[in-house]
Amino acid sequence: MQHNEKELINAAANGCTMSFERLISPVESKMLSIAAGLASSPDEADDIFQEAMINAYRALPKFRAESQFATWLYRIVVNAAMDHHRSLKSKLKYIVSNTGSKNSETQDWQAYERYATNETGESQMHNEQLSKAISHALESLSPNERIAFVICHQQGLKMTEAAGIMHCSEGAVKNFLFRARSKMREQLKQFVG
Repeated sequence: MQHNEKELINAAANGCTMSFERLISPVESKMLSIAAGLASSPDEADDIFQEAMINAYRALPKFRAESQFATWLYRIVVNAAMDHHRSLKSKLKYIVSNTGSKNSETQDWQAYERYATNETGESQMHNEQLSKAISHALESLSPNERIAFVICHQQGLKMTEAAGIMHCSEGAVKNFLFRARSKMREQLKQFVG
């Protein structure tokens, strides 16, 4: 860890938000990309990113420099995404079990789907179908398969970095990636055949 990074971490841990912003700045776009890869919509990605930044700022005094600072941040983004998904699932279960008709949240989601797919033209329709198929294929992955796929394939992180972020062995990451690629290939074969 660079001397300057250590100073920024210490200052941020003691409440200096400017130091925290300087720490985040070099990896912010990668963290946003990871959040986007683990989210279902741009708004959800923003929510995950914001939650991760709040969590990172609060947890900074506990950072022990046992891993790279960026790896620690990526792990916080992944955790925030998983927490967000758990929260959504329990909210959905509550809605499904406590209502018999459409409510405003269901209508909001349908409005978002109409907005997100409001395109015309044959190529745009094909792109829309492909985009939906990719989203559906990603959603079919287990949480670990999806995380491994997003951080290794979409973000280009190395296996060792992924293992650090996921708190598992490189062999486990390879296994998650193998299963993720197999599932994605199967679900997207009509587009790549």
